[in-house]
Amino acid sequence: MQKKDYSVLPKQQAFKVHAPDAPTLVEGGGTDLQTVHSVMLTNDMYVTWTTGEPGDSFPIHSHMPEMYQILTTIKGECVWYYKDNDGEEQSIEAGPSDVVYLPGGAENRVEVVGDEEHIHIGSYPRVRVPRVEQLTGIVPSQLEDPKDFAVGVDFDNVRDEYHERDDSCFEEG
Repeated sequence: MQKKDYSVLPKQQAFKVHAPDAPTLVEGGGTDLQTVHSVMLTNDMYVTWTTGEPGDSFPIHSHMPEMYQILTTIKGECVWYYKDNDGEEQSIEAGPSDVVYLPGGAENRVEVVGDEEHIHIGSYPRVRVPRVEQLTGIVPSQLEDPKDFAVGVDFDNVRDEYHERDDSCFEEG
């Protein structure tokens, strides 16, 4: 039997980020915002951890057409609102274990419903400029520069190099 050549693979080293301790991208505040933690960047993916209390919402915004969203609810319930191709608002509810897909470019917002804390993981393709509002200059002041924001780990998975890591939440396996 022929032996496998593992040397052709990327460096075989696992790592993890404890999401609730990852740097905060957007800080929640009462009924207008949820807290978004910037967990992980790779060459092609971006992962966030978002929390909110009943009644909290994340205001309407638009991601670039290339930036679809895959949103996995861990705890609690929420309603995702988005505009369809006719500009009409649609919605989809999500609870624990539900995975929601929102298409790229969709104007969307999310609201926590029910009576418990809501947590979801956001997975997105990595793009140079994530939000349309960043191109127009109409962007909330708390949103950081997409080229320079804190993250639990920024990993170049082509070169097997860390660009940034936050040791307060990062650990190699």
